[in-house]
This record gives sequence, C-alpha cells and structure tokens, in this order.
Amino acid sequence: MADELDVGAEEGKKGGKKKLIIIIVVALLVLGGGGAAAYFFLFSGDDSEAAAEGESAAAIEMVQTDGPAIYLDLDQPFVVDFLVSGKQRYLQLNMTLKSRDQGQIDAVKLHMPLIRNSLVLLFSSQSFDELQTIEGKQKLKSSAVETINNILTQETGMGGIEDVLFTNFVMQ
Repeated sequence: MADELDVGAEEGKKGGKKKLIIIIVVALLVLGGGGAAAYFFLFSGDDSEAAAEGESAAAIEMVQTDGPAIYLDLDQPFVVDFLVSGKQRYLQLNMTLKSRDQGQIDAVKLHMPLIRNSLVLLFSSQSFDELQTIEGKQKLKSSAVETINNILTQETGMGGIEDVLFTNFVMQ
C-alpha cells in the first residue's frame, strides 16, 4: 500500500511539472507576442501619415510652380563701389523678387537684413567690367536667386524665389 501511494505521488509530481512547463511556455508566448505588437504599434509609421506628408509636399510643389506670380519690391536700392584702374566706380540697382508662394515672400521680409547683407557681399565681389555685359548681368541675377534661396532654405527649410528682376541698374 505504501508503494501505491508513492507511485500516485510521483505521477502527481510529473503532472505538476508538465503543467508548470506548459504555463511558462504559454506566458512567454503571450509576453513575446505582446512585446512584438507594442513594438510594431510604436515604431512602425502609419501609412496614412506618410501618404498625407507626400500629398502635402506635392501641394507645396504645386503652389510654388502654379498660381499667380507674387512680386516683392526691395525698396532701398543697393549701392556698391568699385575701384577700377585707380578710379572710383559705382553700381546702383533696384531689385524685385518673384515667387509664387506667399509664405516665402513673408520669410524674405522677415529675414531681409540677412538677405541684404548677403546680396551686398555678392554684388561687391563682382567684376565691374564683367557687369557691363549682358552675360555678366544674367550671371549676377542667377547668383542673386541662388543666394536668396540658400538663406531661405537655411531659415525655413525650402527656397521659393523663382527670379530676381533688376528694375534699375546704373553703373558709372
């Protein structure tokens, strides 16, 4: 009889160990699955957000290339002096900026001191003789657009000035 009790106790211990192992395995699976679900929920981007960002970027592109042109007249003329063959020479020019994005026009107004400083440095670094040619003036226009767009990109994250128009260009 004592032998029968020992055998029953051994079977109970084996069954208890099997149940414990099964419970641990199930708990690990549940925790692992929950952890994986939390990871994907927290760290995977929402496709609708990515699509919305793509659409907004496309809308910004459309605004910059479509729509009416907006002009900003830079009121104060730029005056730069040159020393050419021992003679003092001057360049005076007025500019108007062309864009299709009102936000970037507002950004130009906000950052006008920085833009004017960079343009004065650009204009004073030019060759007086080269500025007397059409090619020199075209090169100066493209350099001015690039300078302004670089500042806007630094400050706002995007350019937006399409063209620079010289409304007055006097050299003497």
